[in-house]
Amino acid sequence: MRYYWELWGRRFDSPIILASGTAGFGLELMEQNNLHGAAAVVSKATTLKPTPGNPPPRIVETKFGLLNSIGLANPGVDEIVKTILPEADSLPIPLIVNVAGETVEEFPAVIEKLERSPVPFGYEVNVSCPNVAAGGMVFGASPSTVEEIARLVNSVTSRPFSVKLTPNEGSITEAAQAAETGGADSVTVCNTFLGMKMNWRTGRAPLKRKVGGYSSPALLPLTVARVYKTCEAVDIPVLASGGVSCPEDVLELLAAGAVMVQVGTWLMRRPDAAGELREGVVRLLESDSQ
Repeated sequence: MRYYWELWGRRFDSPIILASGTAGFGLELMEQNNLHGAAAVVSKATTLKPTPGNPPPRIVETKFGLLNSIGLANPGVDEIVKTILPEADSLPIPLIVNVAGETVEEFPAVIEKLERSPVPFGYEVNVSCPNVAAGGMVFGASPSTVEEIARLVNSVTSRPFSVKLTPNEGSITEAAQAAETGGADSVTVCNTFLGMKMNWRTGRAPLKRKVGGYSSPALLPLTVARVYKTCEAVDIPVLASGGVSCPEDVLELLAAGAVMVQVGTWLMRRPDAAGELREGVVRLLESDSQ
């Protein structure tokens, strides 16, 4: 028996999407033949201007997961359109480009430039980054801002897009409803949780910016709850992201209402995680149907 999952009008034989920030633009994993089992890959963040990112160390290991403080490092949208997307045209799976900005207006500006390329299957709009014009509060904390960004993005592209929501500020369900009202084709639930590690001897944090994004298999119940509540609140598809480390985790998030499931941090331990997860999911579904 063959199993299929659908996103944005397209059918896939896998529910696994590689999460933003963990697979680059998919090129390195393609070279290593590790894209097998993935339905699509979400690129690392693309911003209007080149962004150097945060000073190292950018990743710190904790007992149960990772803290990251990458800082949206990327060469800027013009360079990405010129040099990276042409290479990404050879990917065997669709590329979803993650888009970030410092102001509301930067989101549609980045996407207008990305529209010059035939490569992106769609976009993931990251409203978890700080709104510089609003004093640093993340865009996703304000439903009205989320709706405005979605409307602006919707006005400059006919390609599908998902709004990636934050679990750290505001109501995730209200933000999801705002994204739907603004014209988003789906929402991604959710970005990393705020976390921090301290050296108790020195009283210092290893990350230069002190607080970072925490990802871990231990977050799975938190993601399941947010996916479930968001699915109850909106009619557009929900993409799950956070806490996946085995096929049972994928099926749990699908049972909570997600249409597809992103895997990120687990790729750092298992670069071929997509294939392993997809095969495990199908095996479990087949055994359960007997």
